[in-house]
Amino acid sequence: MGYIVRHIEQRLEDALAVHPVIVLSGPRQVGKSTLLENAKCLKGWRYITLDDADDLEQAKEDPKGLLMEETPTIIDEIQRCPTLLLTVKYYVDRSKRKRKFILSGSGNVSLRKAPRETLAGRAVYLHMTGFSQAEIQARQGGGLLNTVVSGAEIKPVEAEYQGTLLDAIWRGGLPAVVLASKVKGAREIMAGYIDTYIERDIQDLVKIRHPEHFRRLMEALAQATGWESKQEELSKHCGEERPSVSRHISLLKNTQLLYELRGYFAKGERAYKQAKYFWFDSGTACFMAGLHSPADLKKSEVRGRFFENHVFQQILAWASVQTIHSELYYWRMKSEEKREVDFVIRHEKTVLPVEVKSASSLDFGDTRSIRDFLKAHPEAERGVIIYGGGKVQHLASNVTAIPWHLL
Repeated sequence: MGYIVRHIEQRLEDALAVHPVIVLSGPRQVGKSTLLENAKCLKGWRYITLDDADDLEQAKEDPKGLLMEETPTIIDEIQRCPTLLLTVKYYVDRSKRKRKFILSGSGNVSLRKAPRETLAGRAVYLHMTGFSQAEIQARQGGGLLNTVVSGAEIKPVEAEYQGTLLDAIWRGGLPAVVLASKVKGAREIMAGYIDTYIERDIQDLVKIRHPEHFRRLMEALAQATGWESKQEELSKHCGEERPSVSRHISLLKNTQLLYELRGYFAKGERAYKQAKYFWFDSGTACFMAGLHSPADLKKSEVRGRFFENHVFQQILAWASVQTIHSELYYWRMKSEEKREVDFVIRHEKTVLPVEVKSASSLDFGDTRSIRDFLKAHPEAERGVIIYGGGKVQHLASNVTAIPWHLL
């Protein structure tokens, strides 16, 4: 299969028109290098990767010589030589901001901290995710999430799709996994991904005394995806003291594999403080939780949680191409009924509650949690339910059901 166009290309092109430096980060294997080698707006750019031993040596020994050529330049795997950022700054300033650079690397602490200090006022920071459902289906302009958040009308429609929900959840968005022809091959790729992360990526940042405990923590967090997770319980599961669990969770968050959601609250409303955790990729979460084929997701209680993570992944992909920063929460009703809404998106002036249900059909009763949220929060005008069916339909005057594959 040829290159699959990524929606972040347009965001990248727009940013380059304003900023001399773009810092593109994201987890390993989400397609950053492939994007930089194939994006139309980057044709004619010089491409340097610090995975190349010669380029890495020159970056350390003769950085000005490496970047002397005035051609717009991509530096991939920049985290291998953070000191090169000073030379980038030198040439940007010397050219009065006419030189253009794109710096890319896997999401890690050194890449995230160093550029902000060295390139302050010169760079914009973009985050790249795995494939979105819209990218897999080659839908230009994104999915219906754009339409919903913008406040535009959503019309009822039948929408067929050949792929299955279980396969989409289980594979997630890592390009190599999505494009693998067989489940066995996808499983091998996932195993290698996790091993490399634990044995190399994390060890490059901090020496973990017991990698097996770190792996057990990842497994526990994957098994509890979408649930409220208490660090005391995680500590018992992985055999580490609570302070170590807290540090390890911070590592997972800083390397952009794990995300923490807090409860949504409006002005005057008491915050719900318990956190929920979601993975950057539903396929990785499935693998870490011991779900080694799509068939393992057939049980509804298991499918529902990982479907939530899949929808989270789609929202994350959507947010990554927005110029204005978006915020994501969940909401729990402070009453004995304890109804909750899976996600609440806050983007500019829009507040959008999003429920996730893996059922293939819905009715008015399924809108109860969203209707409760809308009554309690007048700043939100409507809500949506992402579900396992194939028809866009209005379930209430202010609640619309959207098929999972149209996000």
